[in-house]
Amino acid sequence: MCAPNMNVPPAAKPVKILIVEDEVIVARDIAQQVLALGYQVLGPTSLGEEAIGLAGMWRPDLVLMDIQLAGEIDGIAAAQTIRQKFGIPVVFLTAFAADDILERAKLTEPFGYVLKPFSERELSTVLAMALYKHQAEAKLMITTRQLQALSRRVLEAQEQERRRVAIELHDELGQSLTAIKINLQLGERFKDQAPADLYQENIRIVEDALQQVRSLATALRPSMLDDLGLAPALKWMAEQSASRSGFEVQFHHARTLERLAPEIETACFRIVQEALTNITRHAHASTVKIHLRRELNDMVLTVADDGRGFDTAAMRERAASGASLGVLGMQERATLLGGQLDISAQPGLGSTVELRCPWRTQGEGL
Repeated sequence: MCAPNMNVPPAAKPVKILIVEDEVIVARDIAQQVLALGYQVLGPTSLGEEAIGLAGMWRPDLVLMDIQLAGEIDGIAAAQTIRQKFGIPVVFLTAFAADDILERAKLTEPFGYVLKPFSERELSTVLAMALYKHQAEAKLMITTRQLQALSRRVLEAQEQERRRVAIELHDELGQSLTAIKINLQLGERFKDQAPADLYQENIRIVEDALQQVRSLATALRPSMLDDLGLAPALKWMAEQSASRSGFEVQFHHARTLERLAPEIETACFRIVQEALTNITRHAHASTVKIHLRRELNDMVLTVADDGRGFDTAAMRERAASGASLGVLGMQERATLLGGQLDISAQPGLGSTVELRCPWRTQGEGL
């Protein structure tokens, strides 16, 4: 495995570092070194109280904090407040390596230490590692929030599905079975006088109940996905969506399409299902095109519409915050396949969802 690149890449916004140092000459020297490394310098300040205020106002990317400061609070106390209130990483500067001081400093979960005197190379390495660690932690926090949101969505979806099935069973099948029971009781009570069409009515009710069971099972998982494969299942779903929503759905695929691995077929079906649901709710489209194909060793599935489109940057922000769980669900399915999901759109010009993953047929493992 390659070692991570610890160099912080140049960004549109320069990395801001707040310097907190009580010795003026040392603070000036540190500021020059930080500038030479390509960072933006904030401060310096020599007071812990002021450092807390500046961190809240300027929101630097990192604080370079001397442990020994003038004023009522030292660098350790200031760092703890900054970390707790603003989540900003802190690197300690100190000429003291006493165990008791370091033990106290560790409680603030610093992102590094620089012992005075230090070289520019040492400072560069510590700052780069601290920024890299903070970025990694931020990404992990976002991922954790997304997984928590997905977990909540799964539990909510399970409860909604159970509620829907319970209602279907009670309202539809329950009524049908009750009607059959009443008819049978009438037939038993009036054996010789029961009308001939009573038995035909029972047969009709049973047939309706069977159809309700089939519809309920299909809504949970279409049997054709398991029996016939992905292409027929997508064709069926396209026809169902077109009849319900009013837009035209065009489905294209290779005539001789192999049966894909079950996890791929399921993921593709659910991704198209989610995409069509979003199009129905938001896109105001007149035409939707679904294309399933093989490109070299990849399976590629696209769903494109000619609707009103949307702002992809805003969509990504909603997904990152856990507000767009449908998108998160599609992305998670793609990741589990070792693939990638791309969503492109422009306001007024429609949108496209593309899934690309390794081509695997039935019997091939992950």
